[in-house]
Amino acid sequence: MESSADSISIDGQGQWWYEGNKIVHPKVLALFKSSLTIDEATGELFIDYKGKRAPVKVEKTPFFIHDIIVEKGADGELVEIVLELDDGTRETLDPESLRLDDSGALQVQVKNGRFAARCLQTAHFRLAELFSEDGYGSFSLMIGGKSYMLAKN
Repeated sequence: MESSADSISIDGQGQWWYEGNKIVHPKVLALFKSSLTIDEATGELFIDYKGKRAPVKVEKTPFFIHDIIVEKGADGELVEIVLELDDGTRETLDPESLRLDDSGALQVQVKNGRFAARCLQTAHFRLAELFSEDGYGSFSLMIGGKSYMLAKN
């Protein structure tokens, strides 16, 4: 898996590329996504597989949210939001990590806060429907009786 710098990349829509060729094989994608690591000292992303590292250039975020699952209590109150990630996993939304990126897309932290994930169109609109506006241009999300303000980059 030795490669030249920037030969593996993830575009703004979550598509993986190797030396200009789109990676489409499900097992290769799964291996790359599960081997993605961040260098805590530099913040650089790389694939770490069997002791070898290959740098990964990321256009937007390394993970993407395809959809959400909204869970409400018996009283109709929003209790939890589950994110469906592009690597096939699901995890509970950390509402404190919600923010708008520079292009207006919703982003959150995933994988125990280690990586950013950007909402793709379906997830973005389904999540945006759950926000309330305060009349002054600020938005908040009420989950489990607690209000979370939407941060902007």
